[in-house]
Amino acid sequence: MVQEGRAQYADPSSLIRAAAMMLRHIGYMDQGRKLDMALDICGQYEKKLVITGRPTGATGKDFTDYILAWLQDPKLESAWEGYVKA
Repeated sequence: MVQEGRAQYADPSSLIRAAAMMLRHIGYMDQGRKLDMALDICGQYEKKLVITGRPTGATGKDFTDYILAWLQDPKLESAWEGYVKA
């Protein structure tokens, strides 16, 4: 992707999931859980942005900003529970 000039379209989901795992590993259970919830909402349930690896999809920055917006949303947990139960 880098050699093709598409680095900005790389999917950050795996690194973000790994960060959530690391947070839980070092004792930040709640933060890791919330990061997982936000990633689940953005990548599996709501899907307002989709990463395709091409200019037709979201950039890694756009997708990360989308996840960060959910992390700041006070309704994160209730929204996640609603998606999981649906």
